[in-house]
Amino acid sequence: MLKAFYLELNLRNPFLAKSGMFCFLLAAMLVFFPLVDPRVLQGVNVWIKPLKFFVSVGIFFWTMAWMMAHLNESEKVKKISLWIFILMVIELTLITYQAAQGKLSHFNISSFWDIMIFQTMGVAILLNSLVVLWFFILFRKVSHLPSGYALAIRIGLIIFLIAGFEGFVMAGRLGHTVGATDGQDGIFLLGWAKAYGDLRVFHFLGLHALQILPLLAWFFWKDHAKISGIVGFVYFILSSATLWLAIQGKGIWPF
Repeated sequence: MLKAFYLELNLRNPFLAKSGMFCFLLAAMLVFFPLVDPRVLQGVNVWIKPLKFFVSVGIFFWTMAWMMAHLNESEKVKKISLWIFILMVIELTLITYQAAQGKLSHFNISSFWDIMIFQTMGVAILLNSLVVLWFFILFRKVSHLPSGYALAIRIGLIIFLIAGFEGFVMAGRLGHTVGATDGQDGIFLLGWAKAYGDLRVFHFLGLHALQILPLLAWFFWKDHAKISGIVGFVYFILSSATLWLAIQGKGIWPF
């Protein structure tokens, strides 16, 4: 099934299909890095963060590759594909570079060079959000898809952009933990603080609405826009509840 999906994806957008596969292969390599490099940063091995970002960006590349095939504007698709590739490669390169040095990539203002890296990452993410917004505007014109599926994609894009903006809130605070410093005891692999508020929860749920909502709609109610609208609204409310908890300094672990 995965092979068939990739072959279809490669037909739709070979550039992003291969880019996503490359991210997953690098992530698979990074799985073994902690075995030979035991360095820890804020309670977590230094290579876990780039590992998670390579997986996340790979998923993002494949998602955009699939969705952009619905546009009948090949030149604009090529431009969008190239831009998100360049911007995400900048992000991944800087995260990996800082990890190799045993340094924080986000929220690091300990030196001029670290500040420049942090700011460059912020600019790359901002530009990527604008590129996704461009795709959203283009996708609004698409009318040949099942109504429920199309609406789920649009809602997923909106939530994605909102969650992306929330990342700048974390940048402004120079941290993601509310009620304590970053690096608290966290949920396995995800790292979300158990006992304190963590702004990354909504960030994660919001960004991955881009995959969750369209997939649910396609398999269960692709021809029912009303259901997609209700589910999208409920998803946004529930994910926003994690942001409300985080702002109050409360973790989601007890729930």
